[in-house]
Amino acid sequence: MSRKIKTNVTNWFVRVLLLFGLVMMLSLKLMIHFKVDLLMRDVRLLEVKRNQLLSERERMLAEVNRLKNIDRISRIAEEKLGLTTDPEPVLSIRLEDFKKVKEIKEKFARQQNNNTREYRMAGIK
Repeated sequence: MSRKIKTNVTNWFVRVLLLFGLVMMLSLKLMIHFKVDLLMRDVRLLEVKRNQLLSERERMLAEVNRLKNIDRISRIAEEKLGLTTDPEPVLSIRLEDFKKVKEIKEKFARQQNNNTREYRMAGIK
């Protein structure tokens, strides 16, 4: 082959390679932009979903606070269950073992007797 034909083939090959590289770079750039657009769409959808969930959370917290309201609970207890609140608290003592109570009373009485005897000895009536 002549030198001119080799140069033409080489030039043609280089031009095709450059054109192929340019087409590849452009297609890669378009593919990247397309993927970024898809990701941005997903981000926007997720932000909308997040905002919906946050507003739902706020609504549920408000509902919980409304249901926990002591006035509402008292009203339901009075209306539906017939429970009433006393203005004065009632104190009660529960005796499980009466023998212990008797022992405590006797011990207290002995101490009182000892105290009065000591006072009499000291000259105090």
